Amino acid sequence: MKESMNFSRRSFLTGAASAGALAAMGALAGCAPKAPANEELAATGDANAAAKPSVFDKPASVADQVARTEDYDVVVVGGGNSGVVGALELAQLGAKTLLIEQTGACTIYAGDIDALDSKIQKDLGIEIDKEWVIKDLVRYGQGKVDENLIRQWAYNAGAFIDWYQEQMQKKGLDVMVDTVCKKFSPEGIWNSPASVHTAFQPPLKPTANSMGSEIAVPAMMELYAEAGGEVRYNTTAVELVQDESGRVTGVIALTEDDEYVQFNTAKAVMLATGGFGGNKDMMDEMGVISHKFCSNHIGAENSHGDGIRMAVWAGADRDYACEGSCNIFDRGCITGDDTNGGIGLDNQGGENPNLWWPGSQPFLRVNAHGKRFCNEDGPYDIVFNQACMQPGHFWWQIFDASSWEDVVSFGTTICSRVVAAEGAKNCLLLGQYYPCTSEEEWQSVFIDPNVENGVLLKADTIEELVDMMGLPKEQTLATIERYNELAAKGVDDDYHKASFRLTAIDEGPFYAAKLAGWLLSTLSGVRVDNTYTPLTAEGERIEGLKCVGLDHGGFFNGMYAQYYGGLNMSHNVVSSWLAAMDLMGQEFPVPVASAANAYKTRA
Repeated sequence: MKESMNFSRRSFLTGAASAGALAAMGALAGCAPKAPANEELAATGDANAAAKPSVFDKPASVADQVARTEDYDVVVVGGGNSGVVGALELAQLGAKTLLIEQTGACTIYAGDIDALDSKIQKDLGIEIDKEWVIKDLVRYGQGKVDENLIRQWAYNAGAFIDWYQEQMQKKGLDVMVDTVCKKFSPEGIWNSPASVHTAFQPPLKPTANSMGSEIAVPAMMELYAEAGGEVRYNTTAVELVQDESGRVTGVIALTEDDEYVQFNTAKAVMLATGGFGGNKDMMDEMGVISHKFCSNHIGAENSHGDGIRMAVWAGADRDYACEGSCNIFDRGCITGDDTNGGIGLDNQGGENPNLWWPGSQPFLRVNAHGKRFCNEDGPYDIVFNQACMQPGHFWWQIFDASSWEDVVSFGTTICSRVVAAEGAKNCLLLGQYYPCTSEEEWQSVFIDPNVENGVLLKADTIEELVDMMGLPKEQTLATIERYNELAAKGVDDDYHKASFRLTAIDEGPFYAAKLAGWLLSTLSGVRVDNTYTPLTAEGERIEGLKCVGLDHGGFFNGMYAQYYGGLNMSHNVVSSWLAAMDLMGQEFPVPVASAANAYKTRA
């Protein structure tokens, strides 16, 4: 490599984007004077439309400012999970590969990978009907998804895990599958199979394991270096280079020395820039209104939509069916004061840097009027969406001193797990949280620190707690009384939550957290074919270009399938892995004929 490897965990406690990341965004959005916006609309005589700027307005070319050129087989743009996997596979297959990353480090974030039919699962006797999962994911997406991409993922993700495990084992790591699945009521309403794979450092401890990308990305970057791969940090791609036929032949990037360098590519440019969850203007324009109701945008702050916009400027068609889609958890915190965390249609969200990790626990939830409004036991974004319809677009979560007994009985799984279990990944979370093995751990890891920092309100009596929350006292107390009656009865006559997740609030001290959404990522991008080659509006391939991970659409729409743990990460890394194979003339591990036949063949 030409640069030493750098890694950093996201700044989860501050939630602030780095100055370098902000500068990188400016370099793309304002690198040169923009061409006139919306020329086609201007020609129709719609002056108002013509005057309105768009994030997709193409800036003037910087080709005449290029200081020098360099030659590679493939340049991968973006040092997240998708880009790192794609770069590693390319280098190991013999491509002269350059990975460029706009910040000073590769992203160490997330790490669960959903997959079906891995060797790990086969050895454990785990069998999952892939066609059932495909149909379920198409149902989740209301049919506004590309079933071909989903089917290709379903039949190849297991083979990816086999490759991934092989890479991890080269560096003394390994991969496990989480076999502890959530129970649903009624059965069949949701599906959560034993399909969550995670890298770990053996031996696996009972709790607080460093896992996932935190250890996998450094390992893969070591392997990438050993395979001859190169990396440049603080280097921001700003423009794709195309020949007369429209084929992409390179990318121009702004380096940390403030000069433009053109990287020519013999095979392709692979865009893996991670969507646009850090670009609020782009989310507004593409209909991701949900971000306004999220008090926290941690994890998405460096994703500015660079890859999607460059692909569109090169002629790619956007995936309009799913443009408003994003991945949201119900753990964004609004501290218990009078502010609303910047959420609401008139705001832009993301102002509060705090998270309340047990926000997904199915404790009682009430709205600003002190009224219960939903079955609290559901996928993260469903509960969030229900709260968005409440006054103020937030909710309060209320529980009592018996919370440890409660969370043990709740039995939540995947990343919402707060109780360690045998066969589960029991991962160290964000450097501060981990599944607990005792009430003492629960108190010291989750409760006491969050009372101290203001995330949790604490009171000796329920009346005092309601006063601290600032809710209508009579109504809120009546709601809690009714909830306790249902808990004593063991039947939720109001919302029909599973009885073992219906627990009374009657033992002091009492606690409350004021919550909104946490936006993790956007889910839409440009249209691609089964080789992850972008398509024009007419379905023609843009040769020499790959869009992988969160830079292409078609895989998700509307609601993210939360209970397939690590599905987003899996889609990201499997797409870049397969795209790399295609570039190097390799057949996919499991060719899916229907997917290949659905698109125009290459020229």
